[in-house]
Amino acid sequence: MLNQKIEEKWKWILIPMFIVFEVVIDNFVMQHIYRLFFNPTDHFLLYINLYKIVSIIVICFLNYLLIKQKIFFKPSDKKIGLVSLLVVCLIVVAFCITSKNFWIALNIGSLAALSEELMFRGVILAFTLKLMINKSSSQWRTILALIISSLLFGAVHYSNLSLQSFSATTFQVIHAAAFGMILGAVYIKSGTIIAPMALHFVFDFFFAIIGGLPKADYTPLPNSEWIELIIYVLVYGIIALSIVIHKPSNNKLLPKLKKI
Repeated sequence: MLNQKIEEKWKWILIPMFIVFEVVIDNFVMQHIYRLFFNPTDHFLLYINLYKIVSIIVICFLNYLLIKQKIFFKPSDKKIGLVSLLVVCLIVVAFCITSKNFWIALNIGSLAALSEELMFRGVILAFTLKLMINKSSSQWRTILALIISSLLFGAVHYSNLSLQSFSATTFQVIHAAAFGMILGAVYIKSGTIIAPMALHFVFDFFFAIIGGLPKADYTPLPNSEWIELIIYVLVYGIIALSIVIHKPSNNKLLPKLKKI
């Protein structure tokens, strides 16, 4: 609605508005409402489920109200890549079915992938891309839109400061931003939000299988892990850019954005 009332050059303001409203509603307004009925610390699994479900509703509502960005679920004609990714997801899930953390990992992985991909790839990346390629479809514009959306994805993880130290949260922020590059590149290449959702699910599912529910830990991060982070960022960045740059004519998302 608001998207249709403002001039093209001012539409960038909709992205920070969208993020601020979503963060305020989910992390401040709803937090007070939850505490009226239960203690989130004592019922963390219930809390995280409510948090993600409400987040999905808020994202859809704000997208309708502010941005009206279409989210693309339908795969392209060449579905073999998506099918292969989904098969890998099923194999990973099947191999972990006997784990004591299986149902927790399935729960966390599914809800996190759905809510975060809807927001950061489905809405923010697509809308940023649409603004960037409005006048030119050059590769650098696509890459810049990918970087912007990934940095925003990483920055939002500072909301986890209540559960961990600043150094650990900063590590997570940078790692999430780098991994977000891959997720965004997969959406650009495939043209369907299902692909980054599946990849995001496998990633979160795997870590939840190992660690179970997140626990508060305020221990500062050792210096050795920062070296690992540099390697992660470099590897993720190379993979993401390779996906986008390789055969750019096969980036399925861009033609879909130009049609709307």
